[in-house]
Amino acid sequence: MNNKVSRLNPKNTGQATTSEFDEEVARWESETRGPYVAAHPERREEFLTQALKWPINPLYTPADLEALGFDYKEDVGFPGEYPYTRGTGPNGHRSGFWTMTQVTGFGSGQSWSKRARYMLDQGLSGLILEYDLATTNGYDSDDPMVEGEVGRAGMALDSLEDLEEAFDLPFDQLKYLMSVCNAPQPVNLAMIIAALEKKGVDPKDFVLHIVNGILIEYTCVGRYIYPPEHGLRLATDCIEYIINNHPNWAPISIISAQLQPAKANPVQEIAFSLAIACAYIDATLERGFDIDTVAPYFHFVVNVDMDFFEGICKLRAFRKCWARLMRDRYGATKPEAMKIRMMTSPTTTALTLQQPLNNIGRLAIMATACSLGGAGENMTTPLHDEAHSLPAEEAIRVGAALQHIVAHETGVAETIDPMAGSYYVESLTKQIENASFEEMDKIFEMGGALKAIESGYFQRALGREQYERNRDVEEKRRLWVGVNHLTLTEEKREIDIFRLNDDMEAEQVAKVRDLRARRDQALVDSSLEQVREAARNGSNMMESCLAAVKAYATHGEICYAMRDVFGEYGSDSQLGGI
Repeated sequence: MNNKVSRLNPKNTGQATTSEFDEEVARWESETRGPYVAAHPERREEFLTQALKWPINPLYTPADLEALGFDYKEDVGFPGEYPYTRGTGPNGHRSGFWTMTQVTGFGSGQSWSKRARYMLDQGLSGLILEYDLATTNGYDSDDPMVEGEVGRAGMALDSLEDLEEAFDLPFDQLKYLMSVCNAPQPVNLAMIIAALEKKGVDPKDFVLHIVNGILIEYTCVGRYIYPPEHGLRLATDCIEYIINNHPNWAPISIISAQLQPAKANPVQEIAFSLAIACAYIDATLERGFDIDTVAPYFHFVVNVDMDFFEGICKLRAFRKCWARLMRDRYGATKPEAMKIRMMTSPTTTALTLQQPLNNIGRLAIMATACSLGGAGENMTTPLHDEAHSLPAEEAIRVGAALQHIVAHETGVAETIDPMAGSYYVESLTKQIENASFEEMDKIFEMGGALKAIESGYFQRALGREQYERNRDVEEKRRLWVGVNHLTLTEEKREIDIFRLNDDMEAEQVAKVRDLRARRDQALVDSSLEQVREAARNGSNMMESCLAAVKAYATHGEICYAMRDVFGEYGSDSQLGGI
C-alpha cells in the first residue's frame, strides 16, 4: 500500500509539483507518520470520496492548492462577491437564517391545507407542494390510467376548486411556496394564480417558486407528457409570463437533487443541471430578454449526501460554476445575474427502510453540511420515516426541530463560510469546479442539453454510476448501517406509519365528476379550443390556460387538449399530434 502523500490531481494524472512545504511534508512522512503507519496499518487499502471515487490524501497542505493553480481572489474571494464561493450574501446567516421548509402533499386540497397549517405551526415558514402521479402526468382522478394512485404520492389537483381548498392558509405566516410539477406546469401555474385571485391574496406577499424543470424528467425521473421540444417551449412560456407579470416569483427551479437519486456524482450533477439551465436560458433569450434580466430568475434545488466534505464542496463549487458560466459564456455584468439562487436539502436516498430512527442522525449530519456549505436561501429536510410511508406528524415535528437545532444550537451559522481556508475543502472545491467545466464542454460540443438528452448521453452516464454505486454497497466498499453493517436479524417497528383515508380516492373521483355536471360546458369547450389554438400557433400558453382554469376545465382536460397538438412522448418513440 502506498502511504505517501500524493500531490497529484484527483485522477492521479497530473505532474508532481514542488513547493516550500514539500521538504517539511517529506520529513513528517518519514519521521512521524511513516513509523506510526508501519506499526498501525491503515484500515483501508485506499480512501476515496463516496460518489466521485477520487483519492483522499492523508494530509492536505498549501502545496495541494499550489498544484491546482489556486488563487485566493479568483477561487475564494469574499462573501457576496465574485466568484461567490463563500456565499452570495455578504453576511452569511448572521443577519437571518435560511427559510426553513418541508415537502408535503397527499390526499385532497382540504387535507393538504390541514397538514400545511400544522407544518407552519412547527416553526416552518416555507412549504413545498407536491402533487400526485395523476396530476404530474396530466390525468384527472377519475381517469382509468391512474386508478389506485390518486392522492398517494402528493395532492390530487383536478380543478381550481382543489386549490381554493388547499389555499385556506395563514398567508401572513407563509414566506415561500414551491410548486413541484414539471410536465403540466402551465396548467398548475394558472391554477395557482387563479386560486390566489379568488382568495384575495396579493402575489407580492410571498415568493412562489415553480419547479418547471421538465428536461430533468427526460433524463432520469420519467414524469413527462409531451416531446422534449414542446416541454421546453411550455417551460419557457412560464418563465416569460412570470418575468412579465410576477417579477418577485421564481419561474424555474432546476432540481439537480433529482439527478442525485439517479446516482449522479457531484460533477455530473453540476454539469448536467447547468447545461440544462443553459437550454432554458437560450430559449428565453430568443424571446428578447437579456442575460442580466433572465439569470436572476433561475433557481436550483441541490442535495447533500452523507459524504460530508464532498457535499460541502459541491455546494461551494456550484456557486462558482454558475458565476463563471454567466460571466464567461453569456457576458453577464450585473452581480445578481452571477449569484446563484439555491435551496439545499439532505438527500432522501441516504435514508434507510431498516432502523429508521437512525435516519434522524443522518439528517442532522447532512443538514449541518448544508449549512456549512452555504445553505442557500432555503433549506428543506426530508423526514426520517419517508422510506416507509408518507410522513407522520411526529416526523414533521422532528424534522422542523432539526433545522432549528442546526441553526440555533450548533454555532455553524455564526460566522460566514467557516470551511474556507481548509486545504482539503479548497482543493476538493476547485477539483469539482474544474471537472464540472470539462463535462459541460462535452455537453456543449454535442449541441447542448437537449441533444444530450435525445441522444441518451445523460441516461447512459447515470446508468453507469448507478451500477457502480450499487455495487459498492453490495460488496461492502460502502458501509450502510442497518443495510450491510450492524444489521438486525429481527426488526421491530420503531415508528408509527401514516395511513391515508381509504375513502379518499373515491371522494376525489366523485368530486371531479360533480364539477363536470354543474359547470358551463359550452364555456369549457370554448376555452379548451383556445388552448389547442395557442398550442398550434406558437403563442404563450399561459393566457389560454388561465381562461380554461377559470372556466373550471379540469387539469386533465387541459393537458389532453395540449396532447391533441403536441402528442405524447415515450422513451423509445414519440407520437405526433395534429
